[in-house]
Amino acid sequence: MEQRPPSMTKLAWVEEEEAGAQTAQQPEELEQFQLLQEDAAEERTQEQEAAPGRFCGTAQEETAGVGTGLLAELLFLNAETGAAMLDLLVEEGVSDPTQVPAMVRYIHQWLTANESAGHRLDEALLELTEEYPSDVMITLLRWAPSCDRAAATMWGTIMSSSRTAEPALQLLLDALSAWPVYSVYTSDGDNAGVFALAATVALWRVFNLTWRSPVVLEYFPNLFLRLLFQAYISTQEMPEEVETFWKGCQEEHGLAANPNSFALQTLKALLCQMRYEHVVVSMERKRAWDTLLCADTHHYAVRLLAR
Repeated sequence: MEQRPPSMTKLAWVEEEEAGAQTAQQPEELEQFQLLQEDAAEERTQEQEAAPGRFCGTAQEETAGVGTGLLAELLFLNAETGAAMLDLLVEEGVSDPTQVPAMVRYIHQWLTANESAGHRLDEALLELTEEYPSDVMITLLRWAPSCDRAAATMWGTIMSSSRTAEPALQLLLDALSAWPVYSVYTSDGDNAGVFALAATVALWRVFNLTWRSPVVLEYFPNLFLRLLFQAYISTQEMPEEVETFWKGCQEEHGLAANPNSFALQTLKALLCQMRYEHVVVSMERKRAWDTLLCADTHHYAVRLLAR
């Protein structure tokens, strides 16, 4: 599909078509653009043309009615154009939930490619999460289970908003409880398993952020018990796919040698975010953290921790 040169305004593009210039667009695409341009010409005012937000208006004119076909094209656009078009799609309302996983994957890919603009798509992500919490977060756990930089940015955005933090924590708790794999469908029909360890890694990244979430304080007892339980679960029967995933996490983040130790590491991060550093230090002085990993001494260590 032919696109207008960057230096050519939309009005000039419309005038060129009205003068009879022919393009190499496919008939269906050309018809869509002609209808959009006719509507835009009737509704556009001189004030809108001169406004700083004119680009957003142009993006709206060009993407209205395009639907799911646009999602496949976003990655081929420049960063700002793709971000603006996704913003528009979310703002207009997602009528088909099967689009949501693809949008989440696009946001992750966009953040991976645009490290310096980490919060450009925050509002789009929050709106999607607020309306389709399970689709967004399950897709994120499947798409980036090792919680790379882009995924950590997305989790940080979700957890820092009062609109989305609570459903996010509840879903992560559900995933933690379903050791070793959490089975759930997303709206696009994907039922691939979600690793409980992926939820632990996401929490570890969240707990190491500088801010303290009020919702984490509310969910602290449940988070504490789930992580403590995960630290005690034997890894001898861990499925091969989970073991492969964990090895990837170790290489990417330099994590503990086994998931049990990492669960304790995440538990320590939770305690520190809740400002219980003295508990962490006290347990270390008594060398009690290691005893939590041993079946013979686990109950003794839990009693120390409870004190």
